[in-house]
Amino acid sequence: MTNIKTLFGLLVAVAAAVVGVVAFGAAQASASSAPIVIQYAKTCDASGHCVSSPGASVTFDMQVTGFRATGDAAQLTATERVTVGGISFTAVMNGHRSPAGFIVLNGTVTQGSFAGAQVHQRSNYVSGPATASVWTGELQLMPSSA
Repeated sequence: MTNIKTLFGLLVAVAAAVVGVVAFGAAQASASSAPIVIQYAKTCDASGHCVSSPGASVTFDMQVTGFRATGDAAQLTATERVTVGGISFTAVMNGHRSPAGFIVLNGTVTQGSFAGAQVHQRSNYVSGPATASVWTGELQLMPSSA
């Protein structure tokens, strides 16, 4: 009986040590893998081509490559080219347009800076005439950890 208690105590101690090491490693990894956040404003035409305003600090060029209405929302696929500072990349993303007036896209960087990184984007509808729409939002680039 004593051997079982001793063995159980030893297993609990080893498990606690493993959890501590894993938690420490996760904290170290998360500090270096914070997302890069890019704020933007863009205008989209009726064909699904979106560009940033001339002179903006962020250059966006997005083309909707697939669109499917699904009830009140819509599913879409897009290719987006983004340049800001020394970062330049192309990402392929898909997601949905909500009837509440926002678009959420997720995807992967396929070319350029941070190839293979995950991308998350939320665009909020601002305004627009019948032939265009203005959106503001935030793009999060999650560099992959090595």
